[in-house]
This record gives sequence, C-alpha cells and structure tokens, in this order.
Amino acid sequence: MSKVDFNDLKPLKIKKTNGRFKTFTNGSIIEGENMPQPYLGRPLTINIDEVLSSYPSEDNIGTQIHSFHGQTWKVLESHDIVQKRLNENG
Repeated sequence: MSKVDFNDLKPLKIKKTNGRFKTFTNGSIIEGENMPQPYLGRPLTINIDEVLSSYPSEDNIGTQIHSFHGQTWKVLESHDIVQKRLNENG
C-alpha cells in the first residue's frame, strides 16, 4: 500500500446540523498498493441511529465509529469532537 501522509490532512470545518445525520471528515484508507484515495479527507455523513460506539483510533489519528451492523468508519476528528457532534441537538 502506498503511504498516506496524515500530516497534510485536517478535519473539515463542519457546521452544526439538525437531525440524525452527522458529517465528519473521512479518514478511511482504501487498501492496496498505489491505490488512489478519492474519499480521504472528504465529507462522510453517518446516520447516528446506526452508531453503536466510538473510540480513539488505535493509530492515534482520529476516531473509529462503529455501527450496529458491523460497519466501521474512521474519521479525522478527535474523539471529543465526535462525541459532541453525535450528541448535538437541533
């Protein structure tokens, strides 16, 4: 896999949202040698009704968000920001 430089990636400025869909900055990597990363650093919108848990990423870059259905998303925002955004009300 080609090496991704996370030092050049920063979380997007996301405005407070109403409802159950929350937007984060995608931090997921497509595995494979020399794979393009078209979604890295782009907005990722998640239905918070599907979220089971979140915790700081094991590689110390961003946060992992897990769904009830086994889906895992990696986002660039810190765990504190993810928790705040998941809990914000309209």
